[in-house]
Amino acid sequence: MEASQLLNRRQLSELDFGKMPRPIYDANPEWIRLYELAWKIAFKNVEVPENPEWLPQMSCITGSGKIWQWDSCFMTLFSRYSNGTVSALNNLDNLYRLQRADGYISMTYVVNTGLEAYGERVNPPIYAWVEFEHYKYTGDRDRLARIYPILKKYFMWLKCNRRRVNGLYYFEDTGSTGMDNSPRSGYPASNLSGSDVCFIDLSCQQQLSARNLAAIAEAIGETKDIVLFNAEADELSRLINHYCWSERTGFYYDCFTRCSNAERHNFLSCKTAAAFWTIISGAANEDQRRSLVKHLLDPDEFCTLHPVPSLSSGDPNYSPSGSYWLGGVWAPINYMIIRGLSENKYQDLAREIAVKHLSAMSSIMQNPMYGGIWEAYAPEYIRPSTDKDGCNVRDNFVGWSGLGPIAMLIETIIGLSFDAASNTISWRITDSGRSGLENICFNGKRISLVCEGLKEGEPGGEARVRIESDGKINLRIVICNAASRMASVTLDAGRHELTV
Repeated sequence: MEASQLLNRRQLSELDFGKMPRPIYDANPEWIRLYELAWKIAFKNVEVPENPEWLPQMSCITGSGKIWQWDSCFMTLFSRYSNGTVSALNNLDNLYRLQRADGYISMTYVVNTGLEAYGERVNPPIYAWVEFEHYKYTGDRDRLARIYPILKKYFMWLKCNRRRVNGLYYFEDTGSTGMDNSPRSGYPASNLSGSDVCFIDLSCQQQLSARNLAAIAEAIGETKDIVLFNAEADELSRLINHYCWSERTGFYYDCFTRCSNAERHNFLSCKTAAAFWTIISGAANEDQRRSLVKHLLDPDEFCTLHPVPSLSSGDPNYSPSGSYWLGGVWAPINYMIIRGLSENKYQDLAREIAVKHLSAMSSIMQNPMYGGIWEAYAPEYIRPSTDKDGCNVRDNFVGWSGLGPIAMLIETIIGLSFDAASNTISWRITDSGRSGLENICFNGKRISLVCEGLKEGEPGGEARVRIESDGKINLRIVICNAASRMASVTLDAGRHELTV
């Protein structure tokens, strides 16, 4: 049975933490409290639609009667760690069921009717990325085979209907980007032409989709499509760098064009966090990534008290309190940046951003004035972000704000990554104290991993690691201390103790 089917009406009565993965992180116990709170809110926010054709789904805004595309995708990236207790895959399956015959999927639907909520608008198309990420954890190749035709049709619809003549992509307006009031184009637009803008993020998201569609095609044996989608990714990389990269400022921008295929287009000269999609998509080369990192570390741009602001602090529209997408710190943007950095040899910076993000979230959770988990956060204050009208954003937002307390804690702080195809868990151990994750459901096996810490009196010394698994696994461990050691082992089912 697919994980998306595990969430049913009988399971909605209570959340059993005994079934969940149990993180261990002695360096900051409050982050464990934040992790547990995120799951409690996520579980509370599950809705069972009255329409019997709809599966129970995770909701970012309970009671709204709507389902959003990119919220659902990002919720999948942390709900895969729930051991099937709560899953945003139901959200994706609800959306896939509404796909038109020509391949189109709307950004938002009304649940009871299945009608588009805001007309023919798209959202960041990251289905292929999150589906392949889910596969890397679960090894569910049958699901990949089932959803691949859906994702391929959606990619091709976007290619046929949301490209300028120069080959770059456009959203209808900034509302469709998800960055609602960002100063990137008209919002809300009087028509759906995208204000003559080529949006850097949509082109990168299509490149990321193409790369993951090629990987899915390889995993399920659709060999003829591997070359097709790799070529799509390579061509988008060329176009993004030709039209959107500024050598003078070392940054990527949206650009203006509509019916012209001119050699050069004018940049839309506000610096937004959308530019960092070029790292995870693969558009940015090593030198360009190095330049983007400088912008991330610049206190006059993206290095704020609570990073990463959605808009550069040097922009005249920037708001230190957030004002939604005029500087607000958003979990999906931080997660995207952290993953891109981690996959491109900037693990230390990725971890630094994750630490600051979780520290701010934890402080706000403990502050009696606020408490809870919020939709977005202020970049220059330890408080929730303000919205477009100056009020606080939504609370109890899990929702994609669960990415920090759950996915970032597991992947970036504890340091675990998964590859079901090779049956391998990679573990980057950074802290000297006790850390790990117990009761993982990886690739059909139940696994616990605990590092008992470095040997006493040896700050650059060996780490003691305890592993328990009910099946054979490959384990790769990297100890990130002065000694900087690595070990790769194959372990049979049972209990094991290693010294690395």
